[in-house]
Amino acid sequence: MFGLGTIINTVLVALGSGLGLLIGKRFTDRYHKTLMAACGVSTIFIGVTGTLQGMLTVTADGKIETGGTMLLIFSILLFRLIFP
Repeated sequence: MFGLGTIINTVLVALGSGLGLLIGKRFTDRYHKTLMAACGVSTIFIGVTGTLQGMLTVTADGKIETGGTMLLIFSILLFRLIFP
């Protein structure tokens, strides 16, 4: 079925949001901060991994080539300008 992944993702995000609204108030502030930090670090790791996967390639003769370096630099610069 076309778009099945999008439908599943939407349903699971809605269920997770509802679950968070129901039981989120039971967590202590310390646990909430730790959970948010863990989610942030995981998101950064996934983003960096995806970026580097597209940047570093190995050629047939075993050499490592890079691409998209300037895009990465401009993205970091833009991020720092928006969130100083």
